[in-house]
Amino acid sequence: MQSATVSSSIVRTFVRTALGASLIGTLAVSQVLAQSSESGELQEVVVTAQFRKQDLQQTPIAITAVNAAMLEQRNQTDIAQVASQAPNVTLQPNGAAFGSSMVAFIRGVGQTDFNLALEPGVGIYVDDVYYATLTGSVLDLLDLDRVEILRGPQGTLAGKNSIGGAIKLFSQQPTGEGAAYLQATYGSLNRIDARGAGDFKIADNLFARISFASKHHDGYVTRVDYACTHPGSNVPGHSVGDGCVLGKDGSQAFDAARVALRWTPTENIDVNIAGDATNDQSSVQANTLLRVNPASLGAATYTKGVNGAPVFFDSRFVPYGPFSTDPNRPNDPYMSYTTYTSNAASVAGPPTAPFGPDPYAPIVVPPINHFKSWGVSGDVAWTLAEKLTLRSITAYRDYTNQFAEQTDASPVGVQILLQRQFHNQFSEELRLNGSVGSAVDYTVGGFYMRQGGGLNARVGLPWVKFDFIHGPDSTIAKTYAAFANAEWHLAEKLNLIGGVRYSDEKKTYVYFRHNADGTEVTDPNGYNGAVFLLNGRSATFKGTRTDYRASLNFQATSDVMTYASISTGFKGGGVNPRPFYPSQTLSFKPETLTAYEIGTKLNLLDNHMRFNVAAFYNNYKDIQLTLNTCPTPPLNGVQYPAAPCALPANVGSAHVKGVEVETEIHPIDRFEIDASASWLDFGYTEITNPTTGITRDMVTPYTPKWKWSVGTQYEAPLGDAGSITPRFDVSHQSPEFANATNNVDWNRIDSHTVLNGSLTWRSKDVSWQGALNVTNITNKLYYLTLFDTHTSAGVPERPAGHAA
Repeated sequence: MQSATVSSSIVRTFVRTALGASLIGTLAVSQVLAQSSESGELQEVVVTAQFRKQDLQQTPIAITAVNAAMLEQRNQTDIAQVASQAPNVTLQPNGAAFGSSMVAFIRGVGQTDFNLALEPGVGIYVDDVYYATLTGSVLDLLDLDRVEILRGPQGTLAGKNSIGGAIKLFSQQPTGEGAAYLQATYGSLNRIDARGAGDFKIADNLFARISFASKHHDGYVTRVDYACTHPGSNVPGHSVGDGCVLGKDGSQAFDAARVALRWTPTENIDVNIAGDATNDQSSVQANTLLRVNPASLGAATYTKGVNGAPVFFDSRFVPYGPFSTDPNRPNDPYMSYTTYTSNAASVAGPPTAPFGPDPYAPIVVPPINHFKSWGVSGDVAWTLAEKLTLRSITAYRDYTNQFAEQTDASPVGVQILLQRQFHNQFSEELRLNGSVGSAVDYTVGGFYMRQGGGLNARVGLPWVKFDFIHGPDSTIAKTYAAFANAEWHLAEKLNLIGGVRYSDEKKTYVYFRHNADGTEVTDPNGYNGAVFLLNGRSATFKGTRTDYRASLNFQATSDVMTYASISTGFKGGGVNPRPFYPSQTLSFKPETLTAYEIGTKLNLLDNHMRFNVAAFYNNYKDIQLTLNTCPTPPLNGVQYPAAPCALPANVGSAHVKGVEVETEIHPIDRFEIDASASWLDFGYTEITNPTTGITRDMVTPYTPKWKWSVGTQYEAPLGDAGSITPRFDVSHQSPEFANATNNVDWNRIDSHTVLNGSLTWRSKDVSWQGALNVTNITNKLYYLTLFDTHTSAGVPERPAGHAA
């Protein structure tokens, strides 16, 4: 096991003057930290979940809100790290088969599949601009003001596909104050990070802010040539000049920048324009083989050995753990025999039949996960009257993601792909915020979005005689919505909130399939014959939906608020984007959810403790899940025991209930504690599609029953030398499954507890800062995701000492 290492960071802030840079300024983040520590009282956290600025403690929604000061304290630089400390929330990078996408689940509701034909179950917003796909949602926290994680359906407030909840990121706005900061980090795996921002004044009413982030580190899973480490094994070799090492997976090479302009031509008009770009040239995600399923047809796949005899895919290629049959296995969880090369073939019939020669042209893909994106947005707020504001949010975004996949993680090459997904979106949202005297606050508005894009891939599945070009499939989607939200102040302490949203959606998907050389598939009984009838087909989904929300809250005192609510949400339906057979061109319906929630928010101990608790009960219907097991049709007259499958389907209905607790405590000056805990009980009430293999005792993926976290820090003053602050964060989650068809042996991710720590020095005037950070102090080995089509392969978390 690797020993823990440390990273260091230095922050320098300055204010521009007529003569240049000066060291007298301070970073706003550091100022907030100092003020909080010196007073010992909790700072107000402002959120905009209900379209207007409100104190977190007076907003009747279960929200985890983290401001810039908290992000700095916890050394959090991407959204997945924030989610690790939020109750009943799972947000993390997806596995190697899914590119630059995210696993996103809140309260057991979400999505894992990146394909444009499917909708996420958790809405992602940056500066109120909706990000329509899971790809590109593993967001760096670039120059943020705050993060809001809204739990429960946000069908009326957030809208499109926020059935599980919504994640909202808000950037720092230009102020013209002339402040700036620069931060640099070096750590294990040759980690070199840099981030910074500068704010300056162009004219009396025109301000600008420029920010950037750069994150680079080496890979942490070593790809090794099996033939080199096992001479005489008959496995063909792939070594190219670096001993037995073929490369490193899990590296990062990420650069992003943002430019924001703010123009206030009059006191009633506020115009914000922003543009951003990301260039991520990372390697493919880390992926290691944990177990081989002998019942899978993938185990009947072979490659031609050195002596001409076949080398089958089996457990000798598992490098670590009890399921390896290699007596000389290295027992290194951060090692893989992946080659990203396939010269494999499959048996001519079922695994019980004699195999014969079935040659394939070699498939070679580069081990990459490259992502490029850019976007522009305009946010115009016009105050029409004292209590009436019209706001327009216009945005355009574009990305391309190209990534490799070899899910068997072996030298055989059972499943190997190079995929390229491209996407663009235009959105427009109008909001009219107003008040009727002091009795009613309201918001009415409309939303429009148009999406375009597609997916193309080289698909090599020799275990079922497939080697074809998928796409470029095209996906065109449009969404129209109208919404209204109002809060009636029924009495001095009693408020009633009501909201409604009407949505109209349409999506068209077009299939294209060709042979690997680009020619048409013309023989339904030959290679790739099963996709013969797919080429040129199209399918359309369209539908409408009305969601609603009602909430009653009572502000007993300025420190005590209780609420009860009912709200709904939905995730759009569609068609299967990956049929391998015409019989798999199946449609699926929207899924819907009705949530009942009660909660209370308390400020205690003379504003030294914040304590929030929520309990919910969800009626979850027509649940959409992506299945790795499909109804298996005969192929060329042969009934195979398994077939490739990535089928979205409505599997049934469920009742979901849970409890969530969050607290922040400042017991004495300079000493802070934050904690959260959640319990969730998911139970299917009906299985509508028994062919999926899902039974009523199973749960949705990435839905742990228990989750908790605790963080604590104390700022020790050092007089003129400044201060030193040790901080520890520990988080735990119980077991979860990575597949809708739960299997303890193949797709269960075990429970794990992770401890992180940091030691931060700040100068007396808080203009300089240095920190030592250690992640995963106990060097706990655990897996973020698992993939189990014909193997159990997983993405291990980085070894001790390294944070993204």
